[in-house]
Amino acid sequence: MNIKFKEVWESYSSSTWKACLRFTNNHHDAEDLMQTTWLKAYISWKKKPKSLTKAYFTAIARNTWIDEIRKRKLSTIPYEDNCQQFGDSTELMTSLNFTHVLNTLVTRLTISQQILFLLSDVCRCSLKEIAFLTNMSVGAVKATLFRARQKIINDVRQNMEADHSVDEEEALRVKLYSQALQNGDIQLLASLLTDNASIPALYVQQQQTYSTLDCKMVA
Repeated sequence: MNIKFKEVWESYSSSTWKACLRFTNNHHDAEDLMQTTWLKAYISWKKKPKSLTKAYFTAIARNTWIDEIRKRKLSTIPYEDNCQQFGDSTELMTSLNFTHVLNTLVTRLTISQQILFLLSDVCRCSLKEIAFLTNMSVGAVKATLFRARQKIINDVRQNMEADHSVDEEEALRVKLYSQALQNGDIQLLASLLTDNASIPALYVQQQQTYSTLDCKMVA
């Protein structure tokens, strides 16, 4: 991670945590909100450096939580649509910097940690939804997310500025993550954990699916 951003984030992490806790009124949601605030703030700052203040981090946390509350009011929508209400995080999903974040995740987290983190902290799926999508118990989801967040705090953030060399399969995995996030396809994300097919095979299958949909739209 950029030293300047790291130092400023650490200096305001306590006040940002208090803001997250005040907005959410519970520790679990506050932890999720804290992670998302850091991710959005970092990517936004990398794309266009700006003044990093307490108000800046608090505003990101507040706006993110407002989006979350709005999405929870739409909790009856189907699972496959659950990730489409990104609000102001759409820019984050389409940013070139987000590919760098994904490269960092795939080289630092296990596959299950990568996918559960994206489903929970980016797509904002609930623990029960993630358990349903991945055929895991809620307890296993909690444990995996806890380890993922600890790695992000202690490892991923420290290495965000580094160049991460990914192999061919990891590069395809990053492309699939990007497609899933941009298209709100949480089932695709989950399939990358539950499907027995190889990543290259899933990638080819996914491109064929999108090509078919494009042809139908043109027709």
